[in-house]
Amino acid sequence: MQSVKLTSIPSNVRFSWFFLSFFIEARLVMKLKQSVLKYGFLLLTALLFLQIGCGPDYPKCETDDHCIDSEQGQSEDRLYCVNGLCQQCRTDESCGDPSLECNAGVCEQIIGYCASVSDCPGNQKCRDNRCGSECLSNDECSGDQICDGGNCVAKPECSSNGDCADGQNCDNGQCVAAPVATCQLETVYFDYDASAIKSNERNTLNANAQCIKDENLSVEVVGNADERGTTEYNIALGERRANSVKAYLKRLGVNSNSVDTISYGDQRLVRQCGEQGAESCHQQNRRVEFNVR
Repeated sequence: MQSVKLTSIPSNVRFSWFFLSFFIEARLVMKLKQSVLKYGFLLLTALLFLQIGCGPDYPKCETDDHCIDSEQGQSEDRLYCVNGLCQQCRTDESCGDPSLECNAGVCEQIIGYCASVSDCPGNQKCRDNRCGSECLSNDECSGDQICDGGNCVAKPECSSNGDCADGQNCDNGQCVAAPVATCQLETVYFDYDASAIKSNERNTLNANAQCIKDENLSVEVVGNADERGTTEYNIALGERRANSVKAYLKRLGVNSNSVDTISYGDQRLVRQCGEQGAESCHQQNRRVEFNVR
């Protein structure tokens, strides 16, 4: 059988043949595209449905719903998605109980939590739902007590030697008899409005220094002033006088750690002289005394 050459076919037949071939090919390509779009869309929808419907495996999560919808999440009360894991809580409020706090996703009992003073041990008090010290200030204690280290304790009899009678010292809040030295510590006197050691008082201080060293005494040096001038000024003046005596004793070899100073200004007068009183009266108030501690 002889093959037919394409050139031997009339041109109008060849055109019809090419047009028919092109039409058939175009229809096939269109149907193929429609099938791909149809079944591709269905496949993508199915994949999305599977992803949304299943979610991550517990305890992993992306939203709170993943935890809430999980049977394990319900049974373990882990209903909050925190950093990709189902947890009991996200904040303290998630715990639903003021006595609990959220710690690393777990609701834990707050240490020292209280709703009333009956929830606190010993003498502690409940403040802002926390057990704490019995007192924060003296105002929280009764009239005969003070707040000391967070506890209400009996008010001490004294806080310094000045609160005690003559011949007594303040020892741990109690007035007790002052130690008695075998040697005598004498009072020294000062000029008006001055704190310098007078030359005629140096022998007295020399003897006092020797007594302190020989007896290994601890003493309180008490500065005083006469009643002329304001209270504040006289307190400062008495302090300068006491410090002047302490410095003099130190130069004579007395350990400064064994000497304390205090000033009462014009609050402890030996004699009441008045503003216009005689100088012989006033000079008896301008003094430094010694108390053995």
